[in-house]
Amino acid sequence: MCAYDYLVIATGYLNDFDVIPGIGPGGNAYSITSLKGAVDAAVGWARFLNDPGPVIVGATQGAACFGAAYEFAFNVAYHLKKQKLRVPVAYVSAEPFPGDFGIGGLPGGEKLLAMFFKRQKIDAIWDVAMEEIVPGEMRLMDGRKLPFKYAMVVPPFIGAEVVKASGLGNPRGFIDVKDTYQTLAYPNFYAAGIAAAVNAPWQTANAVGVPKTGFPAETMAHVAAENIASQIRGDEPTKEDNFGDIPAVCIMDAGNNGVVILADKMLPPRKHGVMIPGPQSHAAKIAFEKYFLWKARHGYVKLP
Repeated sequence: MCAYDYLVIATGYLNDFDVIPGIGPGGNAYSITSLKGAVDAAVGWARFLNDPGPVIVGATQGAACFGAAYEFAFNVAYHLKKQKLRVPVAYVSAEPFPGDFGIGGLPGGEKLLAMFFKRQKIDAIWDVAMEEIVPGEMRLMDGRKLPFKYAMVVPPFIGAEVVKASGLGNPRGFIDVKDTYQTLAYPNFYAAGIAAAVNAPWQTANAVGVPKTGFPAETMAHVAAENIASQIRGDEPTKEDNFGDIPAVCIMDAGNNGVVILADKMLPPRKHGVMIPGPQSHAAKIAFEKYFLWKARHGYVKLP
């Protein structure tokens, strides 16, 4: 037991492998959204190179981490080309259109992402739900059956078990918060990152989640920290930043290419939004990775 005056719940996520049969540990497709899953996917890829065949990369209905699926698909195509292997590559997503990303897309994004898929010779299937994955075959709810030798699928996320057990979470295990990131039930409890509940202001034919990783998670944590500091001083927590108003800042890697994604708000309506393609995005992704790890290791939390 640990006593506390203020609590920040930043417990991340668990993979919801129950969304369809055939994924998860011991399943018929890899998932890279956990450390062990990523290692298993790498081991499987090494085996695949010795016995290649069709590849499928996808994101199930309810998924939110579409960026990881895009990056994986484009990097697969790039490395297949480097290995001089010509095999069919397919991308399957619940997103209603290319470049939706779970944030409703950005101006020009649909055309840009469609161009990326065409150039990489990736056969993309949009706005579809998966039914199950059996050995060597992905079955879609519309009746299509896609054969594969290697498959990687991003599942939806659910909240941590500790959140579910606490009674603070919603049925998915995420915690409803105010714009101060205080929980609705307790003013000295905060939730940040994936632990916080976020609902998209629209509905799609197939369920599409909203991404909360990276810059949004860090922004939520900063807001929570400032408000706790105010409470410690005896003041009211007044710092607010509605999730939908947090800027969208992301770099999508694509082998030796990529896209910088910038917008004034995570969710529409927006005033500004742009997607900038080019090899500089790949270099920027590598540079940011090194910078972020350096900042985290040394505790320079006030740096951007």
